[in-house]
Amino acid sequence: MITMNQPLPGEKKNEATPASSRLGMIDRTFAVLDCFTPDQPQLNLTQIAARSGLPISTTSRILADLERHGAVERWNNGVYSVGSHLINLAQTARPMLDIQETASPSLDNLERMTNLHVQLATLQGSGALIVDRRDGKQQLPIYYHIGDILPIVPTAVGRVLLAFGSPSLQSAVLDHDNFIWPSWETKRPSLQTVREELEKIRREHITFFDLKDIPVNSVAVPIFDRSKNVVAAIGIVVKTGTVPLAPKLADLVRGTAKEIARKLAEPKPGRVLPPWNAGN
Repeated sequence: MITMNQPLPGEKKNEATPASSRLGMIDRTFAVLDCFTPDQPQLNLTQIAARSGLPISTTSRILADLERHGAVERWNNGVYSVGSHLINLAQTARPMLDIQETASPSLDNLERMTNLHVQLATLQGSGALIVDRRDGKQQLPIYYHIGDILPIVPTAVGRVLLAFGSPSLQSAVLDHDNFIWPSWETKRPSLQTVREELEKIRREHITFFDLKDIPVNSVAVPIFDRSKNVVAAIGIVVKTGTVPLAPKLADLVRGTAKEIARKLAEPKPGRVLPPWNAGN
């Protein structure tokens, strides 16, 4: 399974306007921040420069700026990690966190019922952001983590999110026929085929990604919020040729999506702080 991580920009001279220069600095900054992963949360300067594709001098300046703002933290042994400022900012992403928290018990139940790989995704940019997953018992060629972004067209959860996405998103992904397609031995679908599939998803609220020449197949459905907007997609991934996707798995995924949607529509209980002064 591939992710949407694109090659990081290299350093190059640029006689740009102030606006484009600011954009270039943002690109460079995120090239540095994107180097940190759950597997390697601590990196030294040389590693970050190598991963980002930036010169060491540029990487060092960016890290110094990020450290000054608390976005990265430098330890005594010279390694860097994500700082508390970014962690605090991440807490403001309440919609995504609410979906993950609300859906977690339902994902557990679905994994227990099927023993299969379960994934929960939301839309981020033009990709499918994996906000939660359960591994199941099948050995699958899946190499992504929670927080990674999957390509939106060659994944079931991605197609669901694209189908219910805005016209501008669909135009950005499809109009120039440059969407990501893995190097499988299967033919790349035409734009017309993809658009017809998206229309079918909007009608039926389900999609099956079940090509024979790929290592995994999947089924996914949308999750609606109380306003009937699609806020996430949930899917099951299986090793190709091992487990039929329909009707049983499809019905289980549909049922789980409805359960999550029902929980999302329920009023959120208020948070009550402990009586800190009760003993005084």
